[in-house]
Amino acid sequence: MEYFFIILLVSEVFMLVYKSTFDNIKNVDGNFPIEDQYFASSDEAIVADGITRDPIGCSDLASISQEEFVKKYPNPSGAYLAAKEICNTFSITTGSLYERLIKCNDSVKLLNNKYILKCDYLESDYYGAVASCIRIENNILNYAYICDCGVIVYDKKGNIKFQTADDKELYSDPYINKIGIPWNLAEARVIVRRDYRNNINNIKDGKCVSYGAITGEDAVREFIRYGSFNLEKNDIVLVYSDGFTKFLHDGDFVEQIVNFDVLKFEDYVNKKALSDYSKYGKEKTIVMFINKE
Repeated sequence: MEYFFIILLVSEVFMLVYKSTFDNIKNVDGNFPIEDQYFASSDEAIVADGITRDPIGCSDLASISQEEFVKKYPNPSGAYLAAKEICNTFSITTGSLYERLIKCNDSVKLLNNKYILKCDYLESDYYGAVASCIRIENNILNYAYICDCGVIVYDKKGNIKFQTADDKELYSDPYINKIGIPWNLAEARVIVRRDYRNNINNIKDGKCVSYGAITGEDAVREFIRYGSFNLEKNDIVLVYSDGFTKFLHDGDFVEQIVNFDVLKFEDYVNKKALSDYSKYGKEKTIVMFINKE
């Protein structure tokens, strides 16, 4: 786990307060690869969440234990490699956030060209990740994201002023949940990854119900959302992976953010993870800025 404080302000406006990835509490002996990655500087950040892959030699996920899953899981994983490549590419490119995510997608395409001879949507699925990123300029928050990584803004009292939408939850999940095949079976995973991920032709009820992920596929550009938001004094900006989603509207979490103390915050997050794995226990990343103008 990594964190740091910056004492000096950039143009006496913004302060990068915190950045950290919290491991999945069910990680067996620390052997499961960390698949969240991030990059953060004084005025911009990206969080990338690698897409979990299938274990090697096991199509029925219900047939193996957590320990066996970890042993059979590729390490380093394509999810880690994709997320890392996205953050590295973002850190060295210029242009709009949308353009930079397109360049990240190009970099992941090169990875897949190297490692994936033929995509089968199972063990040989495309390497990929979802991501959210920001750049702060003159009290303007520019943001871009794909799928369920996000950006949220609180005021100094903890009221939510802005939050990106989770396109997968809004548009894809209602249809994915009707497939009727358990996720542990290979057939279900193939259907979701082939038919719902980056598929602009998946039209149901008059709308596209697919979700996006940075896999190197050309259609990714159709699923990147972007925009801007005006910031005010003492606003708090978080860039996060979906492991933090269930925290964001919790009163105790908001209090921790508003009255931020690094040790108390980490203790709170770890205790919440232990209290309810399904909501709070998975791998998660957060980067926090505060506007001190």
